[in-house]
Amino acid sequence: MHSLRNGMALVAGVVTGLILALLLPLPSFGDDAFVYNIIRGIDLGNEGETPHRDFYVNLGAAQGVREGDALEVLRRVPSYDATNQKLYRDITFPIARLRVIHSEPNAAIARLDKMLDGAKVPVIEPSSVMIGDLVRRSR
Repeated sequence: MHSLRNGMALVAGVVTGLILALLLPLPSFGDDAFVYNIIRGIDLGNEGETPHRDFYVNLGAAQGVREGDALEVLRRVPSYDATNQKLYRDITFPIARLRVIHSEPNAAIARLDKMLDGAKVPVIEPSSVMIGDLVRRSR
């Protein structure tokens, strides 16, 4: 009976967290640079051919971003305090690296260079770069 009660409390905490996440306003990006669009090429079904995926970011030449530069992609996620049953804080961590293929004054187009090693990155869903992920010039 005790384990059933603990299981029900855990489910109630998760459901409460999900409801709060849905009710809270979307985070403001402020001055943060982020991925604002993703365009995937058409798959024509040619064997051995993989369509490119382009990531549009709101950083460009005005911010010092040039063709060939590496950009670090970060995921910002809210963390939930299960003991106090409330949202705790946002946590931001790197997930991938992009390589710039085109730069304009305040925008750039980049392609995935690599996803970071799963052993060093917290569990994320989806496990790919997505619209809204933060971007900064690699150090």
